[in-house]
Amino acid sequence: MEIPSKSTRTTSIEFIRFIAAVSIMLYHFSSMYLELDKHNYIPLAFVFVDFFFLLSGFFMMKYLMTKDEPMNSFAYTLHKAKSFYGTYTIVFSFQFIFFVLSNHLSTITKVLESLFHFKWEFLLLQGAGFIQDPQFGADYLLGQAWYLSAMLLSLIIAYPLARYFKKAFIWVICPVSIIVIYSYIIQTLGTLNIGNEYFGFILSAIPRGFAGTCAGALSYAAFDKLKDSGLVEIHRGFALTAEITCYISLAGFFVLRDHLNKQDSLFFILVFAGIILLAFLNRTPVSRFFNSHGTGSFIYLGKLSLYLYLTHWTVISAMKQFLPELPLAASISIFLGGSLIV
Repeated sequence: MEIPSKSTRTTSIEFIRFIAAVSIMLYHFSSMYLELDKHNYIPLAFVFVDFFFLLSGFFMMKYLMTKDEPMNSFAYTLHKAKSFYGTYTIVFSFQFIFFVLSNHLSTITKVLESLFHFKWEFLLLQGAGFIQDPQFGADYLLGQAWYLSAMLLSLIIAYPLARYFKKAFIWVICPVSIIVIYSYIIQTLGTLNIGNEYFGFILSAIPRGFAGTCAGALSYAAFDKLKDSGLVEIHRGFALTAEITCYISLAGFFVLRDHLNKQDSLFFILVFAGIILLAFLNRTPVSRFFNSHGTGSFIYLGKLSLYLYLTHWTVISAMKQFLPELPLAASISIFLGGSLIV
């Protein structure tokens, strides 16, 4: 079985990956440390998790459509997990040590009991629904790690469907799943900011991850159809307009943050899909500019995004425990600097 190779990174996507990680970090910092749930600095930043789901689906579909003998579902999912599990284990260990110290667990028995209590999270199976009424801080050590669990569990479902029923997956399962799942989430809970709720028999993180994976797979299917067709060159004006619109919308995400509601988060799934598609096509002046400038710096920031995403929760936890009432400028500086150092 051929292992997925490390592809050439697309600069613009790496930069947005970094922006996504930092936005989520500031979202958690505002809600957890500053306790600004209703007036969060980036109130819809949770939707950037879906950007990561889309990328996962895009690369999954790319792998399946470019390999004659792709890996089986277990091997592919394991390969994805191996790419970050070492770092995750280190971060999990630091957070567990912090948990032991802050809860004054003084005996080996209590420490081992607590470690066993967090077993599903250590195995990245906290999104599978094995914990009844899960709560952050009680059943999860790292609140942000639900995304990694949801991504892997979504791949377990999406990958075999895409591998064995490729056309049906792309043209039937993906569009139907995207419409049904996202509309159900919005109509039921009014926001995409879910993951810890149950939809009947399944934790909501998995349907959300699956829908994002499907959206990313559709983006790659569109990319595959367009990359050699010449349609982008023929309709370059339309492609350029679409890409500019996507980037303006992304800028509006931050500029108009006080005028957007939680239902508007769904719109940015379309924006992310458009940015990913056009960035990888690399046919318009905008994408060519972004993909050819600051290449080394943006790729470095893109790689850094995973570490920032994983480490920032522990930094916030430590700040709440030991530095609870810092001035705003000092707290943000320590938070960002601490996450970088870790």
